[in-house]
Amino acid sequence: MIRSPLSDPLETALSWVWALGTAAGLTMVGLLAHTEHSSAQIPLAQPTLSAEDVPLADGPG
Repeated sequence: MIRSPLSDPLETALSWVWALGTAAGLTMVGLLAHTEHSSAQIPLAQPTLSAEDVPLADGPG
């Protein structure tokens, strides 16, 4: 069976949607993986506060 060079327009449109959706999905997975990897290596700008770092109130009232 020889396939004609002209294909169904719906088939072409669905093929493009599938290809673009796959590319977008793979891009998102790559960006999420890169963001997770980068955030684990960046130190915090300020250390977290402990109970000793909190200033006490001047008194009641």
